[in-house]
Amino acid sequence: MNAPAAKPRKSCHLAWHVTQRCNRSCLHCLRRTPGQAQTDLPHDACVEILESFIRFAKETDRDARVEFSGGNPLVREDFFDLLRRVHAYKRAGVVKHIQILGNPETLDDASIAALKEAEVDSFFLSIDGLEATNDALRGPGNFAAMRKGLRALVEGGIRTSMKFTLMRCNADQLFDVIKLSLDKRAHRIGIGPLMTTGGGLDLQDEALTPLEYREVLLRIIRFLDGEGRAYDNIRQRLFTQGGMYPLLYHELGRGDEYRALIGTRRGESDEGPQPHSAGNVLFVVWSDGEVVVRRDMARVGWVPRDSFADIYAHSSLLHQLEDSASIRRLAKHEQANYVKCSACPVADLCLPGVAGTFNSQFVFASNRHCWK
Repeated sequence: MNAPAAKPRKSCHLAWHVTQRCNRSCLHCLRRTPGQAQTDLPHDACVEILESFIRFAKETDRDARVEFSGGNPLVREDFFDLLRRVHAYKRAGVVKHIQILGNPETLDDASIAALKEAEVDSFFLSIDGLEATNDALRGPGNFAAMRKGLRALVEGGIRTSMKFTLMRCNADQLFDVIKLSLDKRAHRIGIGPLMTTGGGLDLQDEALTPLEYREVLLRIIRFLDGEGRAYDNIRQRLFTQGGMYPLLYHELGRGDEYRALIGTRRGESDEGPQPHSAGNVLFVVWSDGEVVVRRDMARVGWVPRDSFADIYAHSSLLHQLEDSASIRRLAKHEQANYVKCSACPVADLCLPGVAGTFNSQFVFASNRHCWK
């Protein structure tokens, strides 16, 4: 008789933008949004933030997960000191996962060695096309630096993932980028459409229409079908992280196949529980210490002035997000008001997402790429 599966531990995620500084000025950067933090906290304040987060994890008996981003976190002079402190808590069993979103130009032999010594679990690099297109968006020399940085990270034994922002100018290069990334032994590649906020406001003509988006998704499915099991990892990640794949699979007469594919993946990934799966809490912290529910959403506190314990105790929004079943019920209730969703055969797989907050309540919106 099989023993019952152990109940997953709760986790807490710190998505920490430790600096607003960056060595790049990418045209579509979300940090170009008006009102974003323009200053960095000093070292002592950052140490206080980290200690407060660790105390919260211990007091609530949660696995802690830390994600460093920015700007480019590696441009902070004290970044590796902060990383070593996080690593000490990983060795102590408190922190379970360390993730970094950075730029390749600041990677060298010394930084790779430091990342490896700190047992960094994943490092994310961005790629937005082949060389000419990528460098037009991200700056001259970025593509070459990305290839060099990817090779150094992989050779250093650090699991590396690529992020691709889908636009009109690079849609025809997507499969070249997938092959390049995975041939260079990247762990996976994430593909997301251009967000028309921040720098994306000035690139709205590059945003795909719903029908254009459908065509790209159809090409992705056909591409992965042709590769057999070679890209199983990317298939799992793409099809379980949002998008309009449920509807397209239904239209192709493959709805049951899609449901089977995602059956064991909802709320989790190969990196463990996701921030908004049941029982998990996410703190997004900007470089000046502002704590928000999600990017560009309601402020819930200010660290290190406020402790994470106090922020959590007094934020109904964080408690609501932690209860994923409740969020799903709210989303389904909102969905019933959408005419185009009321008779959709995949409505249960394509719920509206949280788009903002109003009067301590969440505001939902349907996927803007829906072609129905």
